[in-house]
Amino acid sequence: MRITGGILKGRILKVPSGPLRPTQDKVRAALFSMLGEAVVGARVLDLFAGTGALGLEAWSRGAAHVCWVDSDPAVLRVLRANVDSLCAPGGGRAECRRDEVFRFLERPPAGGAFDLVLADPPYDREGTRRWLEKTLLALQTGPILAPEGLLAFEQSAGEPVPAPAGWSLLRDRKYGETRLLLYRRQAGESGEKNT
Repeated sequence: MRITGGILKGRILKVPSGPLRPTQDKVRAALFSMLGEAVVGARVLDLFAGTGALGLEAWSRGAAHVCWVDSDPAVLRVLRANVDSLCAPGGGRAECRRDEVFRFLERPPAGGAFDLVLADPPYDREGTRRWLEKTLLALQTGPILAPEGLLAFEQSAGEPVPAPAGWSLLRDRKYGETRLLLYRRQAGESGEKNT
Protein backbone atom coordinates (compact mmCIF):
# COMPACT_ATOMS: atom_id res chain seq x y z
CA MET A 1 0.00 0.00 0.00
CA ARG A 2 1.35 3.38 -1.04
CA ILE A 3 0.33 7.03 -0.76
CA THR A 4 -0.97 8.05 -4.20
CA GLY A 5 -0.42 11.82 -4.24
CA GLY A 6 1.02 14.90 -2.61
CA ILE A 7 4.28 15.29 -0.73
CA LEU A 8 4.23 11.67 0.51
CA LYS A 9 3.46 10.14 -2.91
CA GLY A 10 4.95 6.66 -3.21
CA ARG A 11 5.60 6.21 0.51
CA ILE A 12 4.68 2.74 1.80
CA LEU A 13 2.18 2.18 4.62
CA LYS A 14 2.34 -0.54 7.25
CA VAL A 15 -0.79 -2.69 7.33
CA PRO A 16 -1.96 -4.40 10.55
CA SER A 17 -2.60 -8.13 10.48
CA GLY A 18 -6.20 -9.29 10.78
CA PRO A 19 -9.44 -8.75 8.91
CA LEU A 20 -8.78 -5.18 7.80
CA ARG A 21 -9.81 -4.12 4.27
CA PRO A 22 -7.62 -1.12 3.37
CA THR A 23 -8.85 1.13 0.59
CA GLN A 24 -7.15 0.18 -2.68
CA ASP A 25 -4.65 2.67 -4.10
CA LYS A 26 -6.73 3.31 -7.25
CA VAL A 27 -9.88 3.96 -5.18
CA ARG A 28 -8.01 6.42 -2.92
CA ALA A 29 -6.62 8.19 -5.98
CA ALA A 30 -10.16 8.47 -7.42
CA LEU A 31 -11.53 9.80 -4.12
CA PHE A 32 -8.90 12.52 -3.85
CA SER A 33 -9.41 13.42 -7.48
CA MET A 34 -13.09 14.00 -6.59
CA LEU A 35 -12.14 16.11 -3.58
CA GLY A 36 -9.57 18.20 -5.46
CA GLU A 37 -8.63 21.44 -3.72
CA ALA A 38 -11.19 20.90 -0.92
CA VAL A 39 -8.44 19.08 1.00
CA VAL A 40 -5.93 21.97 0.98
CA GLY A 41 -5.99 23.79 4.33
CA ALA A 42 -8.90 21.66 5.61
CA ARG A 43 -9.49 20.18 9.03
CA VAL A 44 -9.93 16.46 8.26
CA LEU A 45 -11.35 13.60 10.33
CA ASP A 46 -10.61 9.98 9.33
CA LEU A 47 -13.17 7.61 10.93
CA PHE A 48 -12.73 3.82 11.15
CA ALA A 49 -9.16 4.78 10.32
CA GLY A 50 -7.44 1.38 10.09
CA THR A 51 -4.04 1.96 8.43
CA GLY A 52 -4.76 5.69 8.31
CA ALA A 53 -4.41 5.71 4.52
CA LEU A 54 -7.27 8.13 3.83
CA GLY A 55 -6.12 10.67 6.41
CA LEU A 56 -2.50 10.29 5.31
CA GLU A 57 -3.54 11.03 1.72
CA ALA A 58 -5.26 14.19 3.01
CA TRP A 59 -2.19 15.19 5.05
CA SER A 60 0.05 14.54 2.03
CA ARG A 61 -2.17 16.74 -0.14
CA GLY A 62 -2.13 19.78 2.14
CA ALA A 63 -4.70 19.32 4.93
CA ALA A 64 -4.05 21.70 7.81
CA HIS A 65 -5.03 19.17 10.48
CA VAL A 66 -5.88 15.45 10.43
CA CYS A 67 -7.43 13.43 13.25
CA TRP A 68 -7.62 9.63 12.94
CA VAL A 69 -10.15 7.65 15.05
CA ASP A 70 -10.17 3.87 15.54
CA SER A 71 -11.20 1.71 18.49
CA ASP A 72 -8.94 -1.33 18.00
CA PRO A 73 -5.72 -1.01 20.08
CA ALA A 74 -3.66 -3.29 17.79
CA VAL A 75 -4.78 -1.37 14.69
CA LEU A 76 -4.09 1.92 16.46
CA ARG A 77 -0.47 0.90 17.16
CA VAL A 78 0.17 0.42 13.43
CA LEU A 79 -1.79 3.58 12.61
CA ARG A 80 0.33 5.62 15.04
CA ALA A 81 3.51 4.14 13.55
CA ASN A 82 2.37 5.21 10.06
CA VAL A 83 1.47 8.72 11.24
CA ASP A 84 4.69 9.12 13.27
CA SER A 85 6.90 8.01 10.37
CA LEU A 86 5.14 9.99 7.63
CA CYS A 87 3.80 13.18 9.24
CA ALA A 88 6.96 15.09 10.02
CA PRO A 89 6.84 17.93 12.53
CA GLY A 90 6.20 21.24 10.83
CA GLY A 91 3.64 19.87 8.40
CA GLY A 92 -0.09 19.73 9.06
CA ARG A 93 -1.08 18.89 12.60
CA ALA A 94 -1.75 15.16 13.12
CA GLU A 95 -3.39 13.27 16.00
CA CYS A 96 -4.61 9.71 16.57
CA ARG A 97 -7.51 8.92 18.92
CA ARG A 98 -8.56 5.57 20.34
CA ASP A 99 -12.33 5.80 20.61
CA GLU A 100 -15.56 4.25 19.39
CA VAL A 101 -16.54 6.31 16.33
CA PHE A 102 -20.09 7.22 17.30
CA ARG A 103 -19.09 8.15 20.85
CA PHE A 104 -16.37 10.39 19.38
CA LEU A 105 -18.92 12.07 17.09
CA GLU A 106 -21.06 13.15 20.07
CA ARG A 107 -18.39 15.45 21.55
CA PRO A 108 -17.37 18.91 20.32
CA PRO A 109 -13.95 18.68 18.67
CA ALA A 110 -11.05 20.62 20.13
CA GLY A 111 -10.05 23.27 17.61
CA GLY A 112 -13.46 23.56 15.95
CA ALA A 113 -15.55 21.62 13.47
CA PHE A 114 -14.02 19.59 10.68
CA ASP A 115 -14.32 20.59 7.02
CA LEU A 116 -14.01 17.05 5.68
CA VAL A 117 -14.87 13.66 7.18
CA LEU A 118 -13.48 10.50 5.58
CA ALA A 119 -15.17 7.23 6.61
CA ASP A 120 -14.32 3.68 5.59
CA PRO A 121 -16.14 1.30 7.97
CA PRO A 122 -16.28 -2.49 7.54
CA TYR A 123 -18.57 -3.41 4.66
CA ASP A 124 -22.16 -4.09 5.75
CA ARG A 125 -23.21 -6.69 3.20
CA GLU A 126 -25.93 -8.06 5.52
CA GLY A 127 -27.45 -4.59 5.89
CA THR A 128 -27.59 -4.77 9.70
CA ARG A 129 -25.03 -2.15 10.74
CA ARG A 130 -26.26 0.77 8.61
CA TRP A 131 -22.91 2.60 8.94
CA LEU A 132 -23.74 5.30 6.38
CA GLU A 133 -27.15 6.08 7.83
CA LYS A 134 -25.71 6.29 11.37
CA THR A 135 -22.79 8.44 10.25
CA LEU A 136 -25.00 10.91 8.36
CA LEU A 137 -27.32 11.23 11.38
CA ALA A 138 -24.44 11.71 13.84
CA LEU A 139 -22.83 14.37 11.64
CA GLN A 140 -26.14 16.15 11.02
CA THR A 141 -27.08 16.37 14.71
CA GLY A 142 -23.63 16.64 16.29
CA PRO A 143 -20.90 19.30 16.49
CA ILE A 144 -18.26 17.58 14.37
CA LEU A 145 -18.84 18.65 10.76
CA ALA A 146 -19.00 22.31 9.70
CA PRO A 147 -22.04 23.55 7.76
CA GLU A 148 -21.39 22.82 4.07
CA GLY A 149 -18.67 20.36 5.16
CA LEU A 150 -18.02 17.21 3.14
CA LEU A 151 -18.41 13.53 3.98
CA ALA A 152 -16.53 11.05 1.78
CA PHE A 153 -17.83 7.56 2.53
CA GLU A 154 -16.69 4.16 1.26
CA GLN A 155 -18.98 1.13 1.30
CA SER A 156 -19.63 -2.03 -0.71
CA ALA A 157 -21.23 -1.48 -4.10
CA GLY A 158 -24.45 -3.28 -3.09
CA GLU A 159 -25.21 -1.32 0.08
CA PRO A 160 -28.11 1.17 -0.03
CA VAL A 161 -27.50 4.90 -0.48
CA PRO A 162 -29.81 7.03 1.67
CA ALA A 163 -30.82 10.55 0.64
CA PRO A 164 -31.57 12.19 4.00
CA ALA A 165 -32.76 15.76 4.42
CA GLY A 166 -29.94 18.19 5.08
CA TRP A 167 -27.47 16.51 2.69
CA SER A 168 -26.62 16.83 -1.00
CA LEU A 169 -25.17 13.75 -2.69
CA LEU A 170 -22.45 15.20 -4.95
CA ARG A 171 -20.86 11.99 -6.27
CA ASP A 172 -21.74 8.29 -6.38
CA ARG A 173 -19.10 6.17 -8.09
CA LYS A 174 -18.51 2.40 -8.20
CA TYR A 175 -15.08 0.79 -8.53
CA GLY A 176 -15.64 -2.97 -8.72
CA GLU A 177 -17.02 -4.03 -5.32
CA THR A 178 -16.41 -0.57 -3.82
CA ARG A 179 -18.70 2.46 -3.85
CA LEU A 180 -17.51 5.98 -3.08
CA LEU A 181 -20.05 8.57 -1.99
CA LEU A 182 -19.43 12.27 -1.53
CA TYR A 183 -22.01 14.25 0.45
CA ARG A 184 -22.16 17.95 1.33
CA ARG A 185 -23.87 18.98 4.54
CA GLN A 186 -26.36 21.74 3.76
CA ALA A 187 -26.08 24.92 5.78
CA GLY A 188 -28.84 26.05 8.14
CA GLU A 189 -30.88 24.20 10.76
CA SER A 190 -33.69 23.40 8.34
CA GLY A 191 -31.33 21.72 5.89
CA GLU A 192 -31.85 24.58 3.42
CA LYS A 193 -28.66 25.79 1.79
CA ASN A 194 -27.89 29.45 2.43
CA THR A 195 -27.18 31.51 -0.66
